[in-house]
Amino acid sequence: MAEPEEVIDIRDAEVNVEEIMGRIRERIRQRRGQAQAQGLDYDRLVDGGAGRDVAGRRLSVDFYYDLYQARQSAETIWVSLSVVGQRSPAFLGSAVSRVRRAAHELVLYYVNMLAGRQAVFNRSAVSAVSGLAASGEEMGERLEALEEEAAVLRERIAVLERSQTITDANG
Repeated sequence: MAEPEEVIDIRDAEVNVEEIMGRIRERIRQRRGQAQAQGLDYDRLVDGGAGRDVAGRRLSVDFYYDLYQARQSAETIWVSLSVVGQRSPAFLGSAVSRVRRAAHELVLYYVNMLAGRQAVFNRSAVSAVSGLAASGEEMGERLEALEEEAAVLRERIAVLERSQTITDANG
């Protein structure tokens, strides 16, 4: 039996639980598809992991998760209009609001121009780090293969030296 805090009991006749659950399942399917299209493991991401099967990777799970987060947020630096009201006399209120709004829009125009440049840089930086990570993983695999080959060669040399020693002792 489920723990009391794990049970959600909805008794409102106007709430269609099956429809809500269906929408939740569909959203999870969509997100799983988006993650898969990027080569990521959705379940690992949801559980706090990093994406591609990182269990056998040399770089840490945290590194891959941070890289994924950087990739996701690389372009989310745009600034939106936010004019907070200020108290001013009624006869000036409308004019002040229009001037403030125009000033904010002008500032946003230039800020978002810079944000666009920053987004390009962010995208490039994440791409470079991803390439370095992939290269590091590949080099690690090659190094491991070379170490295994060296171990085999050492063993063969040891066997040859032992047989040479036996031959010299008999000869």
